[in-house]
Amino acid sequence: MEELENNNELNNNNDELNNNVSTKNRFTALIMCWFLGFFGVHRMYAGKVVTGILMLYGTIASIAVSFVYLPAGLAGLTIVGAAVVNDFIIIALKKFTDCYGKEMTSDKVN
Repeated sequence: MEELENNNELNNNNDELNNNVSTKNRFTALIMCWFLGFFGVHRMYAGKVVTGILMLYGTIASIAVSFVYLPAGLAGLTIVGAAVVNDFIIIALKKFTDCYGKEMTSDKVN
């Protein structure tokens, strides 16, 4: 009887731990950030659609402005690039969260 209670306690503890883990794949987000980071695709994948669209808009606007005034366009790309590098480091350190605040730590390929 005690073994059954211990197993139930272990299962409850595992359920509590799994509630803080996202269903999104961290490796997928890392690859998306590396190749498509300036377009905010990794943030959209994590469910952070608004900030992903802001990164996309920032990139497109910076490229458009660079045709008119190159220093301003490069400044905009530098700001977006800093956000991409920041996201890449956070994803690599397994601290990036999805839109529900759950950490994307899973590397499983299904």
